[in-house]
Amino acid sequence: MFNLGIDVAKAKLDCALRLPNGKHRNKVVENNHKGFIALSEWLLKQDASSPRVCMEATGTYWEKVAEYLAGLGMVV
Repeated sequence: MFNLGIDVAKAKLDCALRLPNGKHRNKVVENNHKGFIALSEWLLKQDASSPRVCMEATGTYWEKVAEYLAGLGMVV
């Protein structure tokens, strides 16, 4: 099972992916549609197409990425 934690800010998303072996991978993407696509592509490269996602609910900055990831079938 993969787990993805996202620290949300207005301009960027700091992402930490916990791998099934307990190791971590990190990625920073823009908090916009282009960044969401980069994040989903990165997850595919990590063989983590359906991680459980936990994110910080900062103002309204989390809403679009949550909708995007949920639209891909991820549990957010």
